[in-house]
Amino acid sequence: MTRYYNLLIALVSVSRVAMAQDPTPGIELPTDARSPMIAQHGGFIGIPVVRSSPQLGFGVGAVGAYLFSIDSASPKSAVGAGGVYSDTRSWLFAVGSRVYWNAGTRDGAAGAAFFGLRYDFFGIGFDAGNAGESVPISQNGDAQMIELLGRLIGRFYVGPRYLHRGVTTSLRETNGPPALTQLAQTNNDYNISALGVEGNYDTRDEQNSPTRGTLSEVAAMFARGWLGTDPQFNWYRGWINQYIALSSHDAVLALRLTGCSVGASAPVWELCMYGLQSDLRGYPGGRYRDKTMFSTQAEFRIPIVDRFGAVAFGGVGAVASSFSAVAMDQLLPAGGVGLRYLVFESYRVRIGADVAWGRNGAEFYLRLGEAY
Repeated sequence: MTRYYNLLIALVSVSRVAMAQDPTPGIELPTDARSPMIAQHGGFIGIPVVRSSPQLGFGVGAVGAYLFSIDSASPKSAVGAGGVYSDTRSWLFAVGSRVYWNAGTRDGAAGAAFFGLRYDFFGIGFDAGNAGESVPISQNGDAQMIELLGRLIGRFYVGPRYLHRGVTTSLRETNGPPALTQLAQTNNDYNISALGVEGNYDTRDEQNSPTRGTLSEVAAMFARGWLGTDPQFNWYRGWINQYIALSSHDAVLALRLTGCSVGASAPVWELCMYGLQSDLRGYPGGRYRDKTMFSTQAEFRIPIVDRFGAVAFGGVGAVASSFSAVAMDQLLPAGGVGLRYLVFESYRVRIGADVAWGRNGAEFYLRLGEAY
């Protein structure tokens, strides 16, 4: 049962499936929702969620799901629901499913999420994030998605995706900096509907704590008026993780590269946001946002004694109005250290606690599973 912790949290929270960009900065979840599940038996399971990150604070919740098989040669499918609530009074509730069939060569996912978020908005661009001035906002909304993927060749899957998202934003205080207050009220009530295509590739040797292999995903989405979108724009996102087993002490080197580009007509809240999904740790998600973003990082993972392990990580990235506008003096470096404890030895599931330092100081993270 415990081997489904990471997958089901991602699945039923729909944080990386129902959202083209994670709508819950700070509750980014530890794994993708596309890794196959392999189990001897199906049935119902329920698991707790504990999470801490700089943007939305400490959160707790739970998820439940039903596991089943379409055919004997396919990975386990799941349908479930879950929710989380944080000490900043932010919340998320979602239902979702992922179904595998035709001996695992086809899979489909659908989900719906409802959320209420409370966090600080710093503006757009490097200078705004670096200035440190913010206004507190509340965002409420919903999102729905559906996608259908098929094996193209080897372990590369591709297929169409549709998503809808509606977001309403309001100021919790009105006495902030005038320019920032005005910007925060831009696109304060909008809907987007988009069609696109997604591809992913997975050669990892293990889902929860891989020691070798590659996991990557690219997506291109197109929001258009005939789909019911207020603004029309395109966005492109992709990432790749590489895991390298080192010969000494069962150590692992984990590498990650991400990129994002959003069209000029995109709402403020759809821009690329730095610091989500552990890119990079050391920055509250969304403090730095703009039309383009990249990050690259490396993490060294090594066992210490018994069930305990340690990590050291570092990286750099940037946000800008375009990739050509990225300036060397505006790079956003980060680094840190962390501890790991192997909760479930049979399934290599760990609890992680990290301290990371970025341009603006130190941040603390608590998660179930590795950062990526």
